[in-house]
Amino acid sequence: MYIDNTNLAYDLSRFDNSDRERREKQREKEAQARKIRMAPAASLSKSGVKMKAFVVIAALFAAFFAVNYYNTKKDDTQRLVAEQQELLNAALDDNVLLQSKLDAKANIAYIEQYAKDKLKMNKVGSTQKKYISVNTESLIEAEKDDTEGFLGSVKKGFRSFLEYIGF
Repeated sequence: MYIDNTNLAYDLSRFDNSDRERREKQREKEAQARKIRMAPAASLSKSGVKMKAFVVIAALFAAFFAVNYYNTKKDDTQRLVAEQQELLNAALDDNVLLQSKLDAKANIAYIEQYAKDKLKMNKVGSTQKKYISVNTESLIEAEKDDTEGFLGSVKKGFRSFLEYIGF
């Protein structure tokens, strides 16, 4: 089939491209609106890089300061523990020494000597012991020495009275 292109309307539309150009521009605008636009590259001073760098440096400084503070506290605590351990060891050595002195003083011969010399006490003699039997139990009773007489008993009574009232 043959198409006749000699028509005047065809000729005008063929040379009049304004409508077609308008539609192409509209399509280009829509295509650009659909595109993801990249932000234009900004200068360093406008993008806040200096502020970000300052914040990062401050954070690093704070982290180093915190680690240094922690290590200092840990070292101080370890030093205090070592000093207290030395004091404990010295106290344990003193305890061993004092315990050995106590053991030496706790024997019966030392106690008897101390009672005789310092406290002026005498050991109970065999003549002063009297064995009695009460309810099938054996008891020892020290017998009083009656050699002091009447004045000795008055003197003992007076001493016991003074002891009773607290003198």
